[in-house]
Amino acid sequence: MLQNIALFLLTSRFSIAISQNLSGMAGFFQRHFAGTDNLRVVSIILLLLAFILFLFLVVILYIKSLLSFIKNDVAPSAANATANTKRISDDLENERETERELERELDRSRQQKQAELLQQRARAEAEQRRRLNAERELEARQKAAEQQKKQPDMRKTIPFPASSTRGRASSMEFDWKKGRSGELDELAAGIEPFKYTPDKKPLDALTGLIVNMLGRDIDDGKIAQTIKSKCGDLAGEDDIIQLIGSIKSFISLSNNGKFENLPNADELPSADEALYSLTQGDSGYCLMMMEALIDNNIDRGHQLKNTPKRDITFLETSNYACTFGTLASLQDLQLATGAFELAIELSPKNVNAWSRAGDMYAKAGSDSKAIWAYQNVIDMGDEDVYPHQTANANKHLSQYYYDQGDSKKAAKFYNSSNDYYATIGINEDLTAREQEIIHIIESNQENEMPNTINKLLNLAVQRQRSYM
Repeated sequence: MLQNIALFLLTSRFSIAISQNLSGMAGFFQRHFAGTDNLRVVSIILLLLAFILFLFLVVILYIKSLLSFIKNDVAPSAANATANTKRISDDLENERETERELERELDRSRQQKQAELLQQRARAEAEQRRRLNAERELEARQKAAEQQKKQPDMRKTIPFPASSTRGRASSMEFDWKKGRSGELDELAAGIEPFKYTPDKKPLDALTGLIVNMLGRDIDDGKIAQTIKSKCGDLAGEDDIIQLIGSIKSFISLSNNGKFENLPNADELPSADEALYSLTQGDSGYCLMMMEALIDNNIDRGHQLKNTPKRDITFLETSNYACTFGTLASLQDLQLATGAFELAIELSPKNVNAWSRAGDMYAKAGSDSKAIWAYQNVIDMGDEDVYPHQTANANKHLSQYYYDQGDSKKAAKFYNSSNDYYATIGINEDLTAREQEIIHIIESNQENEMPNTINKLLNLAVQRQRSYM
């Protein structure tokens, strides 16, 4: 309303009307007061009218400026109100987002704490299992030592090398695949059935049984199954497979004359003496011979200028170091670890060396180094070429990811390893009849060991190479 009045007062028609009225009033005063002596009064009246008009114009200008100010002030106020509303809305949204982020952080923190608790529990359980295994292994070693003390010393009663017995077959031939031989049937006849109670033994107490079964031409898979049933959780599948392979490699190296041409061959024990000592759980003589072979090969490799021949020599030596490390692991974990690290240094792509190094790191509690080694096995090893190495790596990686809470990935690695071990049957139980046969073999093992060793070391006609 006020704005309309001001606009009306400022229009041109209103100004013209005022001017005309003022002119009429001036004429009126001039006619009525002309010729009179009262001009002073007329002047005062005119001045008053002019002053009133001036005040009226001032009021109009003030109203106009006031309206302009109100108009200009209302628009920014509305814009400011809109901006403030938006700002408040943004602030509320930011606060809600902050609250949601805090809730997510709390959830992650709770999940992390739960994962840490699970890991701590898993480590505690693993440590408890490790202690139990160590106690069992110590107890088994003590029992084996007591049994060894009770048995006669074969070195005193049977001299080595026993040339008079070389070439003679064992008194009881046995082919596991075909069943019992006639001699075994005769031997088993009249023996009362017994109830077999398994007594778990460490690997170093079972080397004699491995050599005994190798001498009977029993296949590696059945030997591995038998040894696994005898030692249980005291040894892993790959430890057993690797030990059988290393003993066969040592025998093959001996049959191929690898130790005879060494510079210090006269200072080394004989192959039959070293192998017999190994059957008693002492790998010292075998390690002495393997160390001399490794040193000689390394010196020869450094002298070669032809790179391909040098690489082949170092690869061969790397495999020798793996045999050394596996035999050393029966008694000295640190020495075995050094041997496998040397094998990797000589041939960085030796998958078997990485697998065995991972086993040693795991036994020493160096989990991060073990996982690194097993991952290298997976990255470099083909399952068709290195089946038991990759199965071993998958087994340990499965346990690692299970401890980390990644059950899906753990199941994938476990299935890969379990499929291989199920294929070779290493974890299958022996039948009652097989247990009886193993009992018979073990009962005659000490008496037949010299003939068994002579038979194994007289297989030079086959001239098998130690490594392909």
